[in-house]
Amino acid sequence: MVIALVAFFVVTFDFAFVHEPRLYTSILVYGIDAVFLTVLLHRWRRDGRTIAEGVRTDTIALVGTLPIDAAFLWSDVAPAGISLVLWLRLLRTLRLRSVFGHLRRIEHLASTNTAALRIARLVVVAAVSLQVLACLWFLIPFLQDMPRESWAVVRDIDADGPGNAYLLSFYWVVTTMTSVGFGDITPLRQEEYVFAIVVMLAGASLFAYVIASGAALIQSLDISKATFWTRVERVESYLRSRKVDPAIAHDVRDYYEYMWERHRGVRGSELLGDLPPSLRLTVLNELTRDLLERVPLFRHAPDALRDELMASLRPVVVPPGADIVRAGEVGDGIWFIAEGSAEVITDPGAAAHAELPSGTYFGDLTLMLKERRTATVRAVGYTELFQLSVADFERIRTQYPELGDVMARSARERSGIMAELVIEGVVL
Repeated sequence: MVIALVAFFVVTFDFAFVHEPRLYTSILVYGIDAVFLTVLLHRWRRDGRTIAEGVRTDTIALVGTLPIDAAFLWSDVAPAGISLVLWLRLLRTLRLRSVFGHLRRIEHLASTNTAALRIARLVVVAAVSLQVLACLWFLIPFLQDMPRESWAVVRDIDADGPGNAYLLSFYWVVTTMTSVGFGDITPLRQEEYVFAIVVMLAGASLFAYVIASGAALIQSLDISKATFWTRVERVESYLRSRKVDPAIAHDVRDYYEYMWERHRGVRGSELLGDLPPSLRLTVLNELTRDLLERVPLFRHAPDALRDELMASLRPVVVPPGADIVRAGEVGDGIWFIAEGSAEVITDPGAAAHAELPSGTYFGDLTLMLKERRTATVRAVGYTELFQLSVADFERIRTQYPELGDVMARSARERSGIMAELVIEGVVL
């Protein structure tokens, strides 16, 4: 898409302002042609098409790619004062079809917010329109042999070369399309007045459309953010109205900020709930790949059992200093630390007894031994966990009797920290 646009601007600039082929732009244009021809041949081979079939199905793309003008490089033919080579090079503008086609396909396939892609398409439309109109504004007097009363002669535009002519033409088009112009460059002949009217009418519609669409698209980029923070502001307003301690309100705000930075304010379980079971499992396995590799319980489980365990996990985010589980509680499930770490506290007010890194799981002993926890597990920083509830654990154990053997095997491979806690009689 980028090189197609580059070729478009180079070809139209040479045609309108230079009027004869130049060495370095010819090298650039033919290099781009080679790239596009290679892409076409690769596409035909990939689709199993013969060259004849490819020519028949991609005629327009091929016409805009083949360097037909190269056969006339040494010709002096110049209709209307412009080299025949440059007339033939205008066929490259046909490749703009592929630019907009690719933008539509990318927008269709994009997994992220497509508003940015639609903004890019608007920018391309505006840039192409400005380029075409700037070229036509200069070609009007040029194709009439530069009459003395034309705007280009009055401004002595040829004195400083094609670059200055292009700059002034582009400047006039932009100022005319976005306003009524500044009066420093004005139409002086009937043809120029007619073209100026067309440009002003086009500008009134094009730029109004671009600005309105751009504003709407930019707003849509932040719609999820605005929705999320509106909800946060309602929570904060409620906390203030109930005169909640400002320190607690600050912690709530900090939690929401973390959820936005990490998850854009959306819980994965909410998004994945609409997916069919098989696809949901595939996504979950991808999202928890590291956890599957580090936790023996998942490694030793048969595929059917592992999938059932994964489908039953509930994601939980715990803020710094918050208790994940507390001493004296009855087991509420098995906890898997996906990201972050937690500390084990056996004596209130004392230093942490041990620290559990990511990949550690706990809670299975309280379920298997039917005992209360003898220690508290507290999040060190923001900690992301998955919980397998008691109800789901009992259901899966009933459906898959081999779960007991899997847990016994995985217990022998527990981390050194968890093994030491078990030896010391700490039940989590």
